[in-house]
Amino acid sequence: MFNSNRMKTITIILCFSGILSSVLAQTTTEEEYIKKYQERIKMTRINDVYIPSNTEEAMKELARLTEEDARKKLLTVPEDTIASKLHFSLGRWMQLNWGMDEGSRISHYYKTKGVSYTDDQIDLLLRCFYRFVGGNDLREDDLVRHYVALRKSEADVRKRKGKVIKELGPGKKHNE
Repeated sequence: MFNSNRMKTITIILCFSGILSSVLAQTTTEEEYIKKYQERIKMTRINDVYIPSNTEEAMKELARLTEEDARKKLLTVPEDTIASKLHFSLGRWMQLNWGMDEGSRISHYYKTKGVSYTDDQIDLLLRCFYRFVGGNDLREDDLVRHYVALRKSEADVRKRKGKVIKELGPGKKHNE
């Protein structure tokens, strides 16, 4: 039998080795990240889940994965409400299962269009799904322009509110 001090020592060692292996597993170089990203954006499946390559495929896949009654219920409330209410349920499912944070075919598709924030990608997909279920034109390009303009506007506001730390004269470098 183990005595109590020996059990504590073993527990501490196991905890420390678990933490250490977790930290080491997360340490990657930029090159490793880029390589992994480039591999992921070509994968049709991640963790045995089909990854759509564009909005049209995503709509077909969401329709396949949802029951008809659930889809019909979507149309009983406005699009803005659906986009907001489903963001942390269906949206979160898409984010995790479609690998939107780590890179996937669908997330890369939106990044190439200028929509780089995961939350914007999710909102865009939810709005398109609402329109798809209702048999309406998705107007994907309008949504893309909206998110690109929104992020540009936010960046402009941050720049205007920013404080100049030090003015550099012409030809001067920041470390002079």
